[in-house]
Amino acid sequence: MSTRWFFSSAQVGAAASASGQALPTSVLFAREIDGEDKREPVAGPTLSLVGPGDVLGFDRAMVLREEPQPGSAPAAENVLAGVELAHADLPWLLSPGQATTPSGPTPLPWIALIVLAEDEAAPPRGANPLPVLTAPVAALPPAAERWAWAHVEARLPDSVTDLGAAQHLATQGVRNHSADVVARLLCPRKLEPNRGWIAAVVPATAAGRAAGLNAPLVGPGTADAWPAGESATIDLPVYHWWTFRTAEAGTFEELARRLRFRPAAEAGLGTRTIDVGRPWPAEQETGSAGVALDGALRVPGTAAPEVWSDPAAQERFLALVRERLDAPARRRAEAGPPADDRDTAAVAPPLYGSHHTGQQTVPTDPNSWMSTLNLEVRRRVAAALGARYVQLEQEFLMARAWEQVGEIRQANRLLAVGEMAAAAAEQAQRKHLAPLDVADLVTVMAPVGNRMPLSDAVAGPVGAATTLTAMLAASPVPTGAADTSFVRLTRRTGALARRAGRVATGDAAVAEGPRPVLEQRLSDMGVIDTEAPEAGLPSELRAGVSPPRLQLLRMTDRIPAEFWARRSEAEARPLRPIMAHPKFTVPIAEELLARWPEWAIPGIGALPPNSVTLLETNPEFVAALLVGLNHEFNRELLWREFPTDQRGTPFARFWPGDDADVDEIARWPLDAPLGSRLRTGGEGRLALLVRGDLLRRFPGTALLAVRGEEGKLPAAFGGVPGTPLALDESTVLYLFAGIDEHRARAEDWFFVFREPMRGTQFGFDSGQPVPLKTWADLTWSGVTVDAARFVRLAPAPATPSELPPADPPVWGRDAADMARIAFQQPFQLAFRATTLLGG
Repeated sequence: MSTRWFFSSAQVGAAASASGQALPTSVLFAREIDGEDKREPVAGPTLSLVGPGDVLGFDRAMVLREEPQPGSAPAAENVLAGVELAHADLPWLLSPGQATTPSGPTPLPWIALIVLAEDEAAPPRGANPLPVLTAPVAALPPAAERWAWAHVEARLPDSVTDLGAAQHLATQGVRNHSADVVARLLCPRKLEPNRGWIAAVVPATAAGRAAGLNAPLVGPGTADAWPAGESATIDLPVYHWWTFRTAEAGTFEELARRLRFRPAAEAGLGTRTIDVGRPWPAEQETGSAGVALDGALRVPGTAAPEVWSDPAAQERFLALVRERLDAPARRRAEAGPPADDRDTAAVAPPLYGSHHTGQQTVPTDPNSWMSTLNLEVRRRVAAALGARYVQLEQEFLMARAWEQVGEIRQANRLLAVGEMAAAAAEQAQRKHLAPLDVADLVTVMAPVGNRMPLSDAVAGPVGAATTLTAMLAASPVPTGAADTSFVRLTRRTGALARRAGRVATGDAAVAEGPRPVLEQRLSDMGVIDTEAPEAGLPSELRAGVSPPRLQLLRMTDRIPAEFWARRSEAEARPLRPIMAHPKFTVPIAEELLARWPEWAIPGIGALPPNSVTLLETNPEFVAALLVGLNHEFNRELLWREFPTDQRGTPFARFWPGDDADVDEIARWPLDAPLGSRLRTGGEGRLALLVRGDLLRRFPGTALLAVRGEEGKLPAAFGGVPGTPLALDESTVLYLFAGIDEHRARAEDWFFVFREPMRGTQFGFDSGQPVPLKTWADLTWSGVTVDAARFVRLAPAPATPSELPPADPPVWGRDAADMARIAFQQPFQLAFRATTLLGG
């Protein structure tokens, strides 16, 4: 952190020792006589320094900032125009002399800032060597008082509290051209509202003016560049200039003080009554009935169940809407299994959330979020708003969706090919591998045995073997026993087996020959079982070449993605298509407020100007709209043949912020209340709705939520910044994350309007004079202004009643004090939350 210090001037180097352009010199001689050290100064010649008449301006890089800034929003008329210079000693570097001030002699600046209205002078015209501005002398500031409107600003660490230490650090900063130490020229002219202005840095001496005009000097060079009353107009060379505009009358403080709090209920905000006596136009009206419809924002503390003006009509509606929403599922149940297409078997009002949950009827639990969403009129209206948005923007949304799914479509094509290959391979294995006994199976697998992994249960008897090849090499199976030729020779029905049988029984052939050597050895090892021939080793070998498994491994290498962790070969279709959904991060609240502000904030159109009202977010409305929005968009995705199972949540964000407002809707517990699955936990968050000229005039106005201390604002605070949502140029909704009604009351929060800072500003307040407690209360009506609207140092305004005990600023004492008095601290206006909430 740093503290702002003001100093009247800065001179370093030769300029600090010069008197005007004259620099006296001297030489100090030191000699030792009889052990005595003697020092004698000897005066040298007087040198002549470069003066204002020897220069043609300064580098434009010296200009750090102009106030008011060119090309920015119109400025307030209460500020003084100013320009900041990077080299803090520049205004006094070529000082022509000194001025006598109450605090002592001070160097006069050799440059000055003037401000002219666009109807008083034309912009500077090109000339040699500098542009020239023809200005009316009556519109130029008093040259003799220019010392009061040029100062040095130094930003020093908070630990610096001593004036001497501050001056030392500031001087070091001037020498080193530190960015924390700058010079500033002010023009003490009161600006008028709604006008264009020309600001220019010009020479303040006759010598500088003559050099800039390339004209001969008449009279002393140290004289003022524009002697008062000498002529009607005067040509001035321009070192730097810019233009700006002032806005219509109204400073930030003045406009902020116009804001008045209006309770939302009294202002007619939060609800609107609709006629629900005839829910279906084709049916006869059952009677007059109304229900209060809320919006995305409501009056704090007004959450309540839906109540109709006619309870009997409400009961009839609930029974009828439940019957019609359940009709498709009931019809499918009556039709039987063939009627499994719910989109063609029955037509009915949308059952919001059915695609996400798989629930095809309204839950019987009245507290279920699906029951509330589908049976309450106000929630179905919110869901319908979300569906309507999709219908209006379907082409744009689908174009963005296809942009996101390009790689998924290619992956699904690969998965389809892999799934077909797995099915074909299963048929081939069923024909060729299934009939083989264990010896033939091992023989067939032997060529790829080093890629055939085995479990510890099978490979365990032979040590640490992990593949078929390693197991055979470490087993008692003779080398080559798994060779195709050897197996063919020793199989039961082979020639060798037949010969062995004839020897034993004569010419009679044996019904079954001896077991093959390979099979006998594997049986001795315990990796096969005669009682369960397909268990053990054969089972693992067949599983190792399972087509779904091999294709799954192949696709995992071809399609690197996270979804493989959620799939296994034990599933019915591990190679099924990817059912992904696009993701839209645009806060839907912005679209809702732009398209249907009366649905978002019922009654917003009737809110009077210069009003401040407190609302809270409505989690049930937000949840209902997001479900309806995603429900309809998933139907659109299916219609456009997008790879989806209609269970995704493409739109998860309603309010602006870094995080989504809801998790995947498909994961919501069916018995959870509507709105409880929002990241706010089902509780509304406070929001301030502001409509006023302040926002139109100062569009960058910040609003902070600040925790109070003993019923007051802390001396220094940061606070929680409100997230702005602009409805129009004069109406803004500020959202506050994490602050609900209970917390606002318990912790005594304040809502603070803070004037946008565009840099250091100087001036005086507008409006009527107020009791002068501090210099910050000084208004333009309290200072002396001449006919050309320039502030004059005499007579001085009244002295404030509450000045600081240590080094209080004094009007007209020096430039530093004038800077401290005219410095404009950002204005802040606070509303206490307990007052806005009522209590």
